[in-house]
Amino acid sequence: YPDQVQEGAKRKQKRKQCSSVGCTNVVVKGGVCRRHGAKAKRCSHEGCSNYAQKGGVCRRHGAKAKRCSHEGCSNQAQNGGVCKTHGAKRKQCSHEGCTNVVVNGGVCKTHGAKRKQCSHEG
Repeated sequence: YPDQVQEGAKRKQKRKQCSSVGCTNVVVKGGVCRRHGAKAKRCSHEGCSNYAQKGGVCRRHGAKAKRCSHEGCSNQAQNGGVCKTHGAKRKQCSHEGCTNVVVNGGVCKTHGAKRKQCSHEG
């Protein structure tokens, strides 16, 4: 039965959508997304205007990023609790036969992904 979850399988949590008509963004606070008025929390450290990540503070002021669970590794975890070196899954290019990592729009740089260029002159 497709509605039943197998024992030990992870459940995907369905996130609420913004209550603004026609908007499909995820709710941030008060039933709306940032575009429609939700205010994101700022770091509580005096004089800091960064967004709070965890515990009311930004990373600079003490919010800890998850680390790779592989023994002896101190890299930041990307996916599944491990870093890229230790097997974090990365999306592959959707072009047939290509094994490159996705850059933008489901394709790699070779197959047409455009990267944003720096707008600073000089």
